[in-house]
Amino acid sequence: MVGKFFYFINDEKNLKHCFLIAIAVTLGIFLLKFFVTGFGVYGDGLGYYTPLRSLLFDGDLRVDNEYSYYAETAGQFNSSPRVFGPIPEYSKYTVGLGMVLLPFFVLGHLVALILHQFNSAIPINGMSWPYELFYCLGSVSLGITGLALSYRFARHYFSHISCLLAVGGIWFASPLSYYLFLEVSMSHAVSAFLIALFLYGIFTKPWLTNGHWQIILGLAIAFAAWVRPQDVLFFLAPILVSAIRFETQLLSNQQPGLTTISAIHWGKISQTIFINVTKRKFWQPLLVMLTVTVLMQIPQLLIYLWQYGGIERIPYLEEGQATGHGGSFNWLQPSLWQVLFSGHRGLFIWHPITLLAMVGLVLGWRLLPRLKTILLVTFLAQVYFISAWWSWWQGASVGGRMFSNCTFLFVFGIASFWQKFSRQRWQKWAVFVTAFFAFWNMLIVLQYQSGMIPPEAPVTLVELYQNQFKVIPFFVSHLLEKF
Repeated sequence: MVGKFFYFINDEKNLKHCFLIAIAVTLGIFLLKFFVTGFGVYGDGLGYYTPLRSLLFDGDLRVDNEYSYYAETAGQFNSSPRVFGPIPEYSKYTVGLGMVLLPFFVLGHLVALILHQFNSAIPINGMSWPYELFYCLGSVSLGITGLALSYRFARHYFSHISCLLAVGGIWFASPLSYYLFLEVSMSHAVSAFLIALFLYGIFTKPWLTNGHWQIILGLAIAFAAWVRPQDVLFFLAPILVSAIRFETQLLSNQQPGLTTISAIHWGKISQTIFINVTKRKFWQPLLVMLTVTVLMQIPQLLIYLWQYGGIERIPYLEEGQATGHGGSFNWLQPSLWQVLFSGHRGLFIWHPITLLAMVGLVLGWRLLPRLKTILLVTFLAQVYFISAWWSWWQGASVGGRMFSNCTFLFVFGIASFWQKFSRQRWQKWAVFVTAFFAFWNMLIVLQYQSGMIPPEAPVTLVELYQNQFKVIPFFVSHLLEKF
């Protein structure tokens, strides 16, 4: 049975079937939770959803009436509230996610119109279940599309089985997983898609010489920054591509025109970069993309100015000082170790498969030195930014949720890692390891969902790991209490 499964996934002709199976599992879990609880938008997701609904139905961005409505509704299964704390007048979250998911919201509106003809209990108010369902399905669909783009790019360099296992690992065992299956109204799945789309275009399209692609990719990174402002740091990728280029195939395949960086004197590389950055053809495409990106951020800045009276009064920029941390960002003393290795939402501790991705980006670096350097730099930029934020544990979070935007480079890194073990015997072990990480991730999600660990308060490494052996009976007991 195990052998048949391995040969099935190892055959690239079955790629579509593998994706369809993963999609069916994803939709099954999401729809089960949706219909059991009775809703799909809650928590921070309301902060992204309500401005869209308010703009379309009320003609403004005030969300107090939406929050008041949601505060009175509860889940069918556990009667837990959807709104915690005071009712806000405006949402502190950006409107970008709503704009990206607008087509799905409109589709939900059409379905609500049809269903209302047969059942008047389904209101056409932007807050009934058809709107939430299709809004959330849009998030899931885009997240899956981002994974497909990640596979497609990695496949340019590595074998099918290495890329498929990498995608499967990120799909079921990474920071993205929880926000692709369960809390899908958050921005993370859409962020992962937009960054995957942007990086895929940067590495596969002729944007350096084609103005149309410069505008298109500028729109991609602009929307990504509009959804999650931290995503603008991925603009480092085109800057580095312009400066040092990258390999379009493994250097072991004797690609002409590129030499392994280790074989060149670093001084010569620096000189080449300096010459490149002084040329117009280096700056022109970047300036076009940057202009598009900046222009796209103006509406959100104006909204913040109108709502709060000043950029410095945006809640995100005030929360650090308000909670006794001195400021929202500590650029000189970032919590680097904690973000990556602590039990308190440390990326590599909660999602060990991401450490595998980093190892993969370092191993075999000589074969893809420029490309892997670009990916590593963009990852390190995210690490630094998140580490400098006062809430470096990322609030109520299942692991390092703010690293979901790194899905594209995680897939590439893991595929590179498994490519090192190309023999069939090792590939079977790779399947086992991927399945183990997925199971590990599922247990952590059960800890979070059952309340075995607090949603935001610190968790020690020992506590987190010990709970992995106790969580299944605890979760079953938790479920029985709900009936």
